[in-house]
Amino acid sequence: MRFTDGRGPVYVVIIGRFVTSVGLYFVIPFLAIFLVKDAGLSSLQAGALFAMLNLTRRGFGVPAGWLSDRFGAARMLAFGLLIEVVAYVGLDIAGTFWGYLVAVALLGTGGSLNNMGSRSVLATGKSSGTVVNFSLYYVMINVAALVGPLIGTVMLANGLMSLAFLLAAALHLLFALASAVLLRGMPQAPGDAVSTRASDMLSVLSDRHMVRYCLLAVGGWFLMTQFTVALPLTIAHQDEPDSLVGLLAATNAIVVIVTMWLFSKRIERRDTRGRIDVLALSGVVLGAGWFLCVFAGLLPLVVAIVIASVGEALFLSVVDAVMAALAPQGRVGLYLGYSALAWAVGGVFGSLVAGTFDIAAEYGALVAYWGLLAGVGLAMAAGARVSRDYLAEAIERRQPVTTDAAGR
Repeated sequence: MRFTDGRGPVYVVIIGRFVTSVGLYFVIPFLAIFLVKDAGLSSLQAGALFAMLNLTRRGFGVPAGWLSDRFGAARMLAFGLLIEVVAYVGLDIAGTFWGYLVAVALLGTGGSLNNMGSRSVLATGKSSGTVVNFSLYYVMINVAALVGPLIGTVMLANGLMSLAFLLAAALHLLFALASAVLLRGMPQAPGDAVSTRASDMLSVLSDRHMVRYCLLAVGGWFLMTQFTVALPLTIAHQDEPDSLVGLLAATNAIVVIVTMWLFSKRIERRDTRGRIDVLALSGVVLGAGWFLCVFAGLLPLVVAIVIASVGEALFLSVVDAVMAALAPQGRVGLYLGYSALAWAVGGVFGSLVAGTFDIAAEYGALVAYWGLLAGVGLAMAAGARVSRDYLAEAIERRQPVTTDAAGR
C-alpha cells in the first residue's frame, strides 16, 4: 500500500501544521503591539489590518475549497504555503500601512489555500474519525501556540521582530517542500463527484442547511478573534507588561490542548445532535469568559482567558466535523470553504469591533463592550439548540451509508 493510501497524509498535515504554526505564533500574538508601538500605526489601522487578514484568510475559503476539490488538496496546500513565505518576507520589508496591508492580504490568501487543502485531507483521510482528526490538528496548532509565543516574547522584548518574520517564512518553506514530496499522488474523490465548474461555488448557497450552519459558526469565530486583537489591547489598557501577551497566549494554548485531549474521543462518540449541543455550549462558555474581563486586574483576566479557552476548544472540536458531514461527496473542500467564510465574517466583525476598544475605554463603555461579546455567545447557543434537529436530519439523509450512531 502506498503512503498516500493510508493514514500518512493525515499525519503529514498534523505535523506540518505544528511546524508552520510555530512560525505563525512568532508573529500573530505580537503583531498588534508591533504595529502600534514600533510601526507607529493607530489602533484603528491595526484593527483594519487584522480585518484584512481575516477577510483574505477566511473569506477566500470558498474559492480555495473549490480549488482544493478541483485540483487536489495537496497541491493547494503546498501552493498556499509558498504564498505565505512571500507574505512573511513582505511583513519584514513593509514600512507603511499600505505595505503592511499588501503583506497581510498575501498572508491571508496563502493561509486560506493551505488551510483548505489541510482540512480537506483531514475530512477525507483515514484515521480515527473526523472529530479526532480535527481535534489533533487543533491540538498541534495550540502546542505551537504554546511554544511560539514564548519565543516571540523574547524576540519582541529584544527588538527582533524582523528575525521572527524571517524564521516564520523559513518554517513555511520547509513544510511546502515536505508536503510537495510526501503528498504527491494523494488519491482524490471520483472525477464525476468533483465540482468542476466555478459556478458550483455559488450554487451551494441554495443549501439552506449549510447556510444556517455557517451563520451559527460566525458567532464562534467572532468571539475567538478577540484573543488576537482585544486581548493585547486589554493588556495595554491595564498597563500590564507586554510580555503578558505571550504568557496568556501560552495559557490559552495549554487549556485548549488539555480540553481537547480529555474530550475529543468522547465527542467523537456522540451523534450529530450531541455534537451540535457541544457547539451551543461553546458559545455560552466563550461569551462568559470574555464577560469576566469587565473586572480589572490580572487575576480576573487570567480566569477569563481560561474559561474562554475551554469554550474555544469545544467549538473547534465540532465546527469542521459537522460541516464535513453536511458535505456531499466531492464537495468537502467547498463546504469547508464556506465554513471558512463564516470564519472570515466573524473574524472581520470581531476585528472591527475590537478596533473600537480604545474608544469604548475612553468613554467608559467597556462593560457594554464585554456585554456585547457575551450576548453574541448566548445568541449562538440559542440558534444551535433551535437548529439541532433540522441539521441532524439533513446529515442523516446525506450520509446514509457512512453515518453511524455516533455521527461518523
